[in-house]
Amino acid sequence: LEPFAFAFYRPLPARELNGLDLLRFGMRGAKNDLLMMLFMGIAGGILSMVTPIFIGILFDTTIPRGNRSDLLIIGVFLLATAFASALFQITRSIALLRISGKLDSSIQAAIWDRVLALPASFFRRYSAGDLSNRAMGIDLIRRTLSGTITLSLFTGIFSIFSFGLLFYYDVGLALIASVLVTFAFIVTTISGILQLRYQRRITNIQGRISSRVLQFINGVSKFRIAGAENRAFSIWAGEFAEQKRLAYRARMVENRLTVFNAIFPVLALIVIFGVVANRDANALTTGTFLAFYIAFTQFLTASLDLSRTLVSALSVVPIYERAKPILHALPEADDAKSDPGELTGNIEVSSLSFRYRGDGPLILKNISLSINRGEFVALVGASGCGKSTLMRLLLGFEKPESGAIFYDGQDLAELDLRAVRRQMGVVLQNSRLMSGDIYTNIIGASLLTIDDAWEAARQAGIEDDIKAMPMGMHTVVSEGGSTLSGGQRQRLLIARALVNKPRIIFFDEATSALDNRTQATVSQSLDNLDVTRIVIAHRLSTIQNADRIIVMDAGQIVQVGTYQELINQRGLFSQLAKRQFA
Repeated sequence: LEPFAFAFYRPLPARELNGLDLLRFGMRGAKNDLLMMLFMGIAGGILSMVTPIFIGILFDTTIPRGNRSDLLIIGVFLLATAFASALFQITRSIALLRISGKLDSSIQAAIWDRVLALPASFFRRYSAGDLSNRAMGIDLIRRTLSGTITLSLFTGIFSIFSFGLLFYYDVGLALIASVLVTFAFIVTTISGILQLRYQRRITNIQGRISSRVLQFINGVSKFRIAGAENRAFSIWAGEFAEQKRLAYRARMVENRLTVFNAIFPVLALIVIFGVVANRDANALTTGTFLAFYIAFTQFLTASLDLSRTLVSALSVVPIYERAKPILHALPEADDAKSDPGELTGNIEVSSLSFRYRGDGPLILKNISLSINRGEFVALVGASGCGKSTLMRLLLGFEKPESGAIFYDGQDLAELDLRAVRRQMGVVLQNSRLMSGDIYTNIIGASLLTIDDAWEAARQAGIEDDIKAMPMGMHTVVSEGGSTLSGGQRQRLLIARALVNKPRIIFFDEATSALDNRTQATVSQSLDNLDVTRIVIAHRLSTIQNADRIIVMDAGQIVQVGTYQELINQRGLFSQLAKRQFA
C-alpha cells in the first residue's frame, strides 16, 4: 500500500449561492437513494391503511360470524404488514444514511474550500472564532435536517393516506379531525416563531462568545501581564449569562409545546368520542368506528411529529442566516483568468487609489511607481502612511478603487492570483509559525526535500540555530513559535519565504527582531539572489543598501532616492533618520 492517498472533492460553483444551490450540490449522485426513500415512504403510507381496514372487517364481519379461518387469515395479513413496514423503515433509514454521508463529505469539504478561497478583504469583517462558528453552522444544519427530522417529514407527508381513509369512513368526522389537526399546527407554528426569535439572538451571541474565547486563549499572556484576568472573565461571563437567559426562555416555549403535544391527542380523541356519542347509534358500526379511530390516531401522531419537525427545522434559520455571507461571497481565484507565466520581477503601479470602505477616507492617493527586475526597493514612512496597504494591494489582497498594478506588463486584475503568488516570497507583520516541526514550517504543503529546507535556513541565517536544537529540522515548535526567540521566529518565516525560490520578495518588518550581525547575514544572502525585493522597514539602518527608498506620507509618495541622496535632503526621510540616530 502507498503511504499517501489523494481524495478529490468538488468545489462549490464560483458564484453567489443560496440554500437550494447548496442542497442541489450535496444531493448530486444521491438520486437513487432519494427515489428509494420516496418509494419506501409511499409503500409505508399505503401499508398504514391495512391495519384500520382489516380491523373494521374483523369487528363488522369476522367476529359476528365466528369465522375462525378468516380470523387467522387477517392475523397473518396483519403480521405480514408489520414485517413489511419494518423492512420498508429499515430500507428508508439506510437510504437516508447514505444520503447523509454524501452530504457530509461533499458539503463540509466544499465549504472549507470556499472559506480558504475567499478574498483577504472578507476576513477583515469577522474574527477567526466567529467565522469558524459560521462555517461549522453548515454542518450543524445538515445534521439537524437529516436523520430523525427527515424521517419524520416523510412520515408526516405520507400520512395523507390515513387522512384519505378518514373521509372514506365518515366525512363529518374527517372534517372535525381536520380542524383539530389544523389547530395543532397553528399552536406549533406560533411556538416555532417564538423560538426562532430567541434562536437568532442565541446564535449571534454564540458567535461572539467563540470569538472572545479564541481571543482570550491567544492573548492569555497579555492578560497575565496586565492582571486583567478578572476583567476578561467578566466579559465572557456577561455574554454567557445572556446566552443562558435566552436559552432558558426558548426552552420554556419548547416545554409548553411538549406539554401541548402530550395533552392534545387525548383531548382530540375526547372530542371525536363526544361527537360519535351524540350521533344516532346506527350511524357508525363498531368496526367502522374502530377503523376510523385507528386511522385518526395514525394521522394525528404523524401530524404532531411533522409539526415538531417543522419547529426543529426553524431552528436552523438563524444558523443559515449567519452562514449566508460565506455562500454569497465570491472566491478570489478565477479559473478564467490568465496564467502570468514565469515572472521576471518587473512591477509597475499606475495611478493607484484605495480606501477600505466606500464612505471612508482614501488610504492611498494616486500612487505611481515602477520597480525593475532584481531591484531592492524599500518603503518607509510613519505608521499609518499606507505602506502595508500598498503591499496588500501588490499581493492582490485588496482591489484598488482606481488605477492598476502590472507584473511584467500584465494587469494583476486579469491574472490568476494563485499563479502569481506561487512566485512570491512573503513575510507580513502578522505572519505566524504553524504547530509542527521546523521542516514542515519551512516547506509548508510543497513537495520540497529536506535539503531545500536546509538551503533556505542557511539563506535566512538560522542554519546553525537549527543544528543546535535536539532534533534539528524535526524539532517541534508550538503554534506561533512561542518556544523560540523573536529573531528565530522571524528567520524561520524568512526561510519559508525563500524556500520556493521566488521571483519577487515582500517583507513587511520581517527583520525587526534581528540583531545587527544576523541582519547582515540575511541581507548578504538576499543580495546574492536574483530577485526583486520590496521591503517595509522602520529601522532605517536595514535599508542602507536599497537601490531605491520610497518615502510615503498620508497615502502619497513624497520622496524617492537612495539612502545617501535622501539623508542629505531636507524632508521627511532625514527627519525620521534624525529621530532614530539621535
